[in-house]
Amino acid sequence: MNGMRYIDISDKYVVVSGDTWTYETQPTSQQSLRHLEGNESIVTWLQPYGRDVDDQIPCIRLVGGEHIALSMRMQKAIWRHVRLYKRFCNLECVSYSRMQKKLIIPTTLLEEKLKTQSRFAVCLFFLVIIYALFNYLPL
Repeated sequence: MNGMRYIDISDKYVVVSGDTWTYETQPTSQQSLRHLEGNESIVTWLQPYGRDVDDQIPCIRLVGGEHIALSMRMQKAIWRHVRLYKRFCNLECVSYSRMQKKLIIPTTLLEEKLKTQSRFAVCLFFLVIIYALFNYLPL
């Protein structure tokens, strides 16, 4: 299968096991985006042994038991509905254990969303200044 990066899970344990990818199309194809939109149930979260929660890896389990990494495009499709709010904490408890934590969204996607948010905030700041200048300066 082309365009897929396989993950060796021998040095990782499963934090949350997602549903197996059973669709006919490859998960990395453009046609698969409709199956990925907001579908967090297909995501399996892996964590390397002896590592921190921030090192968790989201992936998709294929029918043969292989796991593939999620591209940024796939991550954006799955977690598009997640909005960053003030004091956003990217951790949640796993349903079967109050002690085990997992990421809400992948760290790489969180960084991307924060960049986008800061660019939006800068643009909004300049729009407010321009609006104030045009409304309060005599012509």
